[in-house]
Order: sequence, then C-alpha cells, then structure tokens
Amino acid sequence: MKGIRAFIGIFPPPHVQSAIADILLPLKPDARAIRWEKQEKFHVTMKFLGDVLPEQLHQLQTFLIQEGHSTRRFEILLTTIGCFPTMHSPKIVWIGSSGKENNRLVDCFSAVESVCTSAGFKKDERAFHPHITLGRVKGNISENLIKKIENTTFEPLQFLCAELLIMKSDLSPSGSAYSQLSSIPLTH
Repeated sequence: MKGIRAFIGIFPPPHVQSAIADILLPLKPDARAIRWEKQEKFHVTMKFLGDVLPEQLHQLQTFLIQEGHSTRRFEILLTTIGCFPTMHSPKIVWIGSSGKENNRLVDCFSAVESVCTSAGFKKDERAFHPHITLGRVKGNISENLIKKIENTTFEPLQFLCAELLIMKSDLSPSGSAYSQLSSIPLTH
C-alpha cells in the first residue's frame, strides 16, 4: 500500500508570505536559474515524514496533539536571506534567522522530533536550521546575483506560531502541491 507523502510545517500568515514575496522581487529578473516557490507554499519544515500510512499519520497526530497541549504559542522572527549549502555554491535560497532569535522555534522542533521518534519515525541526522525555502537553484547563477542575495536587506518579519500543520505533498512535473491533513493547535 502506497503511503501519503507528508510533512509537519509552520505556515506564516498570508500577509507575511506576501511580504516575503515582495523581498524577492528585485532578485527575480536576474535569477532565471532559480525555480522560485509560490508564496502560498512558504513555510518552515519542522519534519519531513516521507511516505506515511494513514494509521501512522493518525498515531502521530494523536501524539502531536498531546504535545501541543504543553507547547505555548511563540513568535517566529525572519531577519536574513541566505543559501544552502553556502552562499557561493547555492542550491537553496532561504529566509530565516542567523542568531538566537528563534530559540522557541528550536525548542518546538526538538519536541516535534521527540514525538516523531516515539511514533516510529527516524530521527533527522542534520542539525535544524530554521528557514523558509524561497527557491531552488537549477543551474549556474551569476556572481552578480550572489552579491544581490548577500546584500538583500529588509525589516525583520515576525509572526505568531499558533499551530503546527500536517501537510500532504503531491509531486507533479510542475512541482509539488500541498494540502492540509490536520492542524495541531498550540496552547495560549
């Protein structure tokens, strides 16, 4: 039986997604080698689950709801744009924070990781770097564009994380499409 391709994420409200899209406008004319994400897909991935059976999702949702009762809502701050793996060898362009501004987000990630491990999911080996993927590099980009990304500045964006979403991700030749499977509210 084929599973559901799913992940746990935090989605900023539409006005923050729109503000992020506005930050990207000056980069896009020089960035033909980057496949930009649609603004409604901007999110922080807390855990990529892969192909999951419905009963696994149900069990995970139950565990996450219990965790949500003891996890307080928190603010997320976006302060910088960067690239993975490095600025001069970019594969992913992201927005996030570079400092300790998002300690509560890191704590939430640790709680999600712990819940997922108890539900039988493999622990992520990579360190958590809170970010929103803006685009994927599909070719060579110019030094000029790298400099533009490095020099991009913006007023910090802040939004309240009041819920975690379990999302389905359907792949197609034109990219992925997301649909919400469930919402895990955090406590006030």
